[in-house]
Amino acid sequence: MSTILPEDPAVTDRESVILSHAERRNLRRKLKGSIDVAQEVLNPRNQVRKLVALKKSQAKKAADETIQVVKNKAPLIGIVGAATLLVAARRPISRWISNLRKSKTNAPVGD
Repeated sequence: MSTILPEDPAVTDRESVILSHAERRNLRRKLKGSIDVAQEVLNPRNQVRKLVALKKSQAKKAADETIQVVKNKAPLIGIVGAATLLVAARRPISRWISNLRKSKTNAPVGD
C-alpha cells in the first residue's frame, strides 16, 4: 500500500495525521465504491435480467439467421413440402382417381 505521507522531516505530526486521515478516507471511498459495484453485479435480480437479455438477443439472432436460410432456400423447401404433402395424401388421391375411373366405365351407354 502506498502512502502519501511525505518523507520530509519538516512535516509535523499534526500534518502527518491529517494526511493519514485523508488517505484513509480516500481508500474507504474507493472500497465502498467497489463494494457497491460488486453488490450490484451479484444481485440475483440483476443477474436474472442480464441472463434474460442475453438469451433474448441470442434467440433474436437465431431467428434472424433462420429467416435468412429460409429465404435463400425457399424453392427447395417448397419442393420438399409438396413432396411431403403428396406422400401423405397418396391414398386419398389414388382412391379419388380410382373412383373417377370407375364412374367413367359405369356410365350408361345409349342415352
